[in-house]
Amino acid sequence: MTHRRTAWPDNDKEEKTVKLICCPYAGAHVNVFTGLHKQIRARLPDLGLLAVEYAGHGRRLSEPALESIAEQAADLLARLEPELDPDEELILLGYSMGSLIVYELAQLLKQRGFRIGKLIFMAATPPHRVRVSEEDLEEDEALLEHCRVYGLIKEHQFDSPQMRRLFLPALRSDIAAVGRYNITNGYRCRRFPAEVEVAVFQGRSDRSVTAPEDWKDVTEGELARYDYPGGHFFLYECQEEVVSDLLLFIQGSKRPAI
Repeated sequence: MTHRRTAWPDNDKEEKTVKLICCPYAGAHVNVFTGLHKQIRARLPDLGLLAVEYAGHGRRLSEPALESIAEQAADLLARLEPELDPDEELILLGYSMGSLIVYELAQLLKQRGFRIGKLIFMAATPPHRVRVSEEDLEEDEALLEHCRVYGLIKEHQFDSPQMRRLFLPALRSDIAAVGRYNITNGYRCRRFPAEVEVAVFQGRSDRSVTAPEDWKDVTEGELARYDYPGGHFFLYECQEEVVSDLLLFIQGSKRPAI
């Protein structure tokens, strides 16, 4: 089967031995990592960078959005696999909903023989703690109010009718997929072995997530924790500090584990 492109390299075409794959948050597209990638590329040019695009988002807007986290992970696996080398070390980073997708995608990649070195979960509740939600978000205002309550959107982000028309369908589909996740997952927690290093990054005032210590359940090793002033979008509020900590973790130096 021939797939249209899903992952966009954000640096030169020279072969890299370590690749960072970034999965964005609900309703978002690859461009949300542009600033992050620019800073990483300037400070760690030997790291390969890939940002993925979900079906129904951004450059794949013409495709129907997928209805479950498992479907999104399987779709990304099929599209990423031809671009990856089993000899490479893979680092997966997920932001908010992207962390759920990373959790599922990492397991699929390991089953295919790819080498997962590190997992980075940002602004997210661990999979086994995500509450099932059947909240009716079909009306635009109900969806936006839900997002405002938990700080999931930026102020005035959807004031424009055009922005609502273009981006709310994907956002609605993604939030519904998160709400259904544990209907099928059953609040299970599948642990990664200690050799897969795990880090959690959170904003101290993020109302959408549980305690970072809950992430300890997903690893048999230590958990590195990083927290910052700010809410759900701390990445943009504290980007220089986040990038510094991220690169330290990637290069093998990390804060005391919890």
